[in-house]
Amino acid sequence: MKYDAVIIGAGISGLLSALVLAKERKNVLILEKSSVIGGNCRSYLVDGFQVDTGAHAITSLKKGPLVTLMDKYFDIIPKFIPHGHYYVRDGKKLQIFPYTLQGFARFGIISKKDRLLLAHALLDAAKNHTTQKKSLDMSVYDFIKSYKLSSKSISFIDTFCYFLSGKSMHETPVWRILSGGGTTDELTRGMKNKISGIVGIVRNTTYLNQGYPLGGIKSITSAILASFPENRVTIRTNENVTKIKKNKNTFITATQNHKYKSGTIIYSAEIKSLPKILENKIPKSFEDKLSTLKQTRSLTLWLGLKRKRDEFNYTGSEVLFKAETPFWAMPISNYDPQLAPEGMQLIGFTTIIIGSKTQKEQKQLLLNTIKKIFPHIEKDIIMQHVQVTVPEKASITVGAIFPGPKGPISGLYLAGTDTDKRSMGITRAAHSVLEMIDLMKKDKVI
Repeated sequence: MKYDAVIIGAGISGLLSALVLAKERKNVLILEKSSVIGGNCRSYLVDGFQVDTGAHAITSLKKGPLVTLMDKYFDIIPKFIPHGHYYVRDGKKLQIFPYTLQGFARFGIISKKDRLLLAHALLDAAKNHTTQKKSLDMSVYDFIKSYKLSSKSISFIDTFCYFLSGKSMHETPVWRILSGGGTTDELTRGMKNKISGIVGIVRNTTYLNQGYPLGGIKSITSAILASFPENRVTIRTNENVTKIKKNKNTFITATQNHKYKSGTIIYSAEIKSLPKILENKIPKSFEDKLSTLKQTRSLTLWLGLKRKRDEFNYTGSEVLFKAETPFWAMPISNYDPQLAPEGMQLIGFTTIIIGSKTQKEQKQLLLNTIKKIFPHIEKDIIMQHVQVTVPEKASITVGAIFPGPKGPISGLYLAGTDTDKRSMGITRAAHSVLEMIDLMKKDKVI
């Protein structure tokens, strides 16, 4: 049998791609090397608690790429609970993250002097967004080093760089801080481009467009699967692709046991692995782009608590920055009590793995920090579960060149978080799928 398209990888970008093509009346085969589908958009049970694969907050829910895809292609729409605020923890005290200049003016975690310096830096970055945009490609460190900030403020900035890009302030570009904080749009054009930076730092409400899906992150994957047209999509797990070759107008995709023919390939697995299995010649310019991409590993420690603790009596998420092990924490059972046994609480703590620490070492460092910040929490812990994941297949770093949806040979398309640099996680994957679909329409594939 010859398929219209073979999709390699059953993560969120692969599943979204399959849904769109199937709704466009294409016969699609998805090949997934592991035994599960969904990638990081997956939830499962651990001792009565339902954990996600990493902690998630879904962005751009007002008019973003995932909403565009849901409105046009989903038969079932997940229900999203408003995310709430992002908080910064300083000891026992939580403060709302300063989304705007006014917010920075009241942000008591750092000194008044540093607040003024950071306000100047933010204004300078916004001005450069409109006049010297290339200067925003420099690292955050290179941009702020002349402002003479205190070590505490440097730690604050460095921590948020890790959680917005996956890398430190020495590798994170300035534009990522602006776009990740919601003050600019990475790809805004024309007159809107000229005003978005200044307006964004004065009136920034992007946090209002974020949410968490009722039923956990798996509800997004479940909605996609339920929306597949009947008899249009075939999914085969435990099928590791070992070779792709194009002969004339037909692709041959080989796994360890089978060969499949198709007119089109969508590659949504890790893009840096493509040259190892594609037998057709790849242009050097394409491989040069791939060489610029870097990855980050994160560790998420899920804690199931036997009672609801006052420190986590909020909907939203928090960042601890001045500690042995900085973390991003999200009490997801506050959005949906069904994710934890009755009267109990489920919280995900995520940190970036730096250097050569083992999983056991990183988990213990994180747990030690949690115990210091939340006294006697160990008495309430009845479940611990550790995940090590690659949250994005490519981190946003200075000099990184994301290849976009066009593959190195005709008929081969790319989708995933290593092809598009906008936003993060599921939202970035959705951006990449929309870009790919636009290209396929121009190529008259669909």
